[in-house]
Amino acid sequence: MGNDKKKMNDSPLGEAALEKTLAFQLKFKFSKWNLVAASTVLFCAVAFFVWELVLYLTAEEPDLELGAFVGYSVGFWVLSLVTACVCLLEVKLPVWVGRILSWSLLLLLPLGAFAAVDYINSTRIADFSFWTSMANYLCYLMVFALIYAVCRRVWVTALTGGLAFLIFGIANYFVVQFRGQPILPWDIQSFGTALTVSGGYTYKPTPIMTVAAMGFLLAVALCVKLDTREKPGKTFCLVERCVSLGVASMLFVMLFPMNVMASMGVSVWAWNQKTSSEITGITAGFFANIQFLMVDKPEGYSNAEVKEVSEEASEIEKPEPVGEPEQLPTIIAVMNESFTDMGTVGEGNITLEPDNLSFFHSLQQSGEVVWGTAYSSVYGGNTCNSEYEFLTGNTTAFLPTGSKPYQQYVDHEQTSLVSLLKDTYGYTCTAIHPGQRSAWQRDTAYEYLGFDEFIDVSEFDVHRKLEHGLTSDLSSYEQVIYEYEHRDEDHPLFLFNVTIQNHGGYEDEDYRNTVQVKEAPGEYPQAEQYLSLIKKSDEALEYLVDYFSQQEEPVVILFFGDHWPNLEEEFLTQMLGEDTENPSFESVMREYQVPFMIWANYDLDGEEIEAVSLNYLSGLLLRAAGLEGTDYITFLEELRQTLPVITAMGVMDKDGNWYEHGEATPYDDLLNEYNILEYNNAFGGDSKFMDVFTLKIP
Repeated sequence: MGNDKKKMNDSPLGEAALEKTLAFQLKFKFSKWNLVAASTVLFCAVAFFVWELVLYLTAEEPDLELGAFVGYSVGFWVLSLVTACVCLLEVKLPVWVGRILSWSLLLLLPLGAFAAVDYINSTRIADFSFWTSMANYLCYLMVFALIYAVCRRVWVTALTGGLAFLIFGIANYFVVQFRGQPILPWDIQSFGTALTVSGGYTYKPTPIMTVAAMGFLLAVALCVKLDTREKPGKTFCLVERCVSLGVASMLFVMLFPMNVMASMGVSVWAWNQKTSSEITGITAGFFANIQFLMVDKPEGYSNAEVKEVSEEASEIEKPEPVGEPEQLPTIIAVMNESFTDMGTVGEGNITLEPDNLSFFHSLQQSGEVVWGTAYSSVYGGNTCNSEYEFLTGNTTAFLPTGSKPYQQYVDHEQTSLVSLLKDTYGYTCTAIHPGQRSAWQRDTAYEYLGFDEFIDVSEFDVHRKLEHGLTSDLSSYEQVIYEYEHRDEDHPLFLFNVTIQNHGGYEDEDYRNTVQVKEAPGEYPQAEQYLSLIKKSDEALEYLVDYFSQQEEPVVILFFGDHWPNLEEEFLTQMLGEDTENPSFESVMREYQVPFMIWANYDLDGEEIEAVSLNYLSGLLLRAAGLEGTDYITFLEELRQTLPVITAMGVMDKDGNWYEHGEATPYDDLLNEYNILEYNNAFGGDSKFMDVFTLKIP
C-alpha cells in the first residue's frame, strides 16, 4: 500500500495535481466580481419587471389576466433570484467533469435558444414534430458550433450566440407586429433603411421576452461558473476547434447544399411567411429562405459576353405593330386572379352549364382581338411571379426553384415595361390591387419597377362590392375607370390592375353557385363555386370593355390569368381525362394554361396565338399599342418565334415539343443568351448594359 502511494506521488500528476483532478467544491463566495454580477442581474430584473408592471397597469386591455400576471411575476422573480444566487457561487470541479459539463452545455444552448426565440414569437412549437424540432435545433447548433470553434469558451459562446438569437427573436417579433411577416434573409440588404424608420414605432415588450432575457442571463452565469479555467495543451485546443468547425461545416452542407430541412418537413410558404414561420420555427424558416438568395450566373457570363449578346439584340429588326392608334393610347393591363378557361381545357370531358365565359369567347370569335393560350410558371398561388414575368420580361425559369422575385430580388430600381412607358413615352403609371399593399412586398417592388402610385384596398375611391368575401372584379374595374376619368390629360396613362375576387378557397357555403358541371352536377362544390366566380369575372370584363368601347380616345386592354386554382383532384381527373397522380408532362403543362386577350377600341390585326408564356406578353401589348420596345423586348419577340413558351416548369418549341426544366434541349445556347441578358437586367448592378433595357426616341 505504501509503495502504491509512493508511486502515485512520484507519478507525473503529483499529489497536488491528483487532488485538483478529483476536487469538487460548491460554496457561496462574496467576492467583488461576484457581487457586481449579482447586483447587475437584480438591477436588470427590477428594470425589466418595472417596465412590464407599468405597461400592465396603464394598458386599457392587458394581454394577461390578473392571475396570469401574478403567476408570471412569481416565476420571473424566482428565476431572477436563482440567477443572482448562481452569480455568488464558487464552483470547483474535476477537470474531466468540467469538460463533460461544458460539452453538454454546448449541446443544450441551441435548445434553449430555440425555445426562447419561438416562445417569444408565439409559434406552434408545442405541436412541432420531432423532425421539425430537430431541423430547428440543427440550425442553432451550427451557429453555436461555429462560435465555439472561434473562441473555445463555453461562456463566450453562450454570451455571443445567446445574445444574437435573443436580439433576433425580439426583433422578429416587432417586425411581425409592424409589417405582418417575419425577418427574411433579403431584409438584411435593407437594414440601413429599416433603422431610419424605426423611430416611428412603439415598442412594447412582452412577459415572455423578459423571462427569456433572464433565462439568457442564467445560462451565461451557469457557463461562467462551470468553466474550469484549466489551460489544456495546444493540441487539445486545436482538436476542439477542429471538431467544432467540422460540425459547423457539416451542418452547413446538410442545411444548404443538401437541403435536409425539406426532408424534415420544413418548407417555405412564400405567400404567407408569417404562418410558415409559425409552423416551421422562426430560425429554420429564416434559414430555409436563404437558398432562394443564391442565383447562379449563366454559363459563360461576363461583361464581354453581355456586350456581344446585346449587340446581336440591337441588330434584330423591330417587329411590326398590330395596332396603330392616332395618339398614345391609355394602356390597361388586367391580371385576373386564378383565371382560366376550364371549359376549353376540359373540352370533351366536361360541359359547363351555362358557358361561364360567354363574353370572353365572343371576343375570341370576333376576329378583332389578339388572343390565345398563355402559360404561367406557377400553380395555385404565387401570383407575384406572374406579375414579375409580365412586367419585366424576365422568366423565373432561370431563378432558383421557389424564388419570389418581388421579395428577394426586386430590392433596387429595375427596368421594366413600367419604366419604359414612364421614361420614354411619358406615361403616368398606376398599380391597383384590392388587397393589402404589403402582400408579396408589392409596396416596395412596384416602386422599384417604376410605378408612380399604388392603390391598395385601403385607398379605393369607389364602393367595393364583395364576392365570397373578397373585392369583386367589377369593383376593381370601377376603380380603373375612376382613375381613367380623373387622369392628368397632359400625360398618357398606364394602369396595371391585379384582381383578387377568384382567390381560393372555394368553400363558402353561403355563396350561390350559378355554373354546374353537366356530367356530375353538385359533385364538385369547390370547382362549381370557382366556375361561378369566373362567370362573374366574365360579366365584369364585359362591363369594362363596354365602357371603354364608348371612349373616343384610344384605349388598349390586355387581360390574362395568373395561374390555375387549386380544386378537387377528382374534378381535375375528370376534366383532364387521365389520372392526375401519374400524368404525362404535356398533360401537366395543361394545368399551367391561362387565357389572354388584347382588345382595343381601335383596329387591331386580330390573331390567335396558340401558345405564349407570360414573359412575352409585354412585347405583344406594346405592339398592340403601336409602341416600340427596347432591344431586350425585341430580343424576346424574336425568341418567341422559336421558343413560344419558357416557364419555370419547362420549355416548348415552335413545333410543340416539350422539354422539362433542367432537361437538355437543342436550344440551350439560345436559352443561355436569354439567361445572360436577364441576369444582367436583374443583377447587373453597375455593369448593367442599360442601352439594351432602355429606349431613346430620336
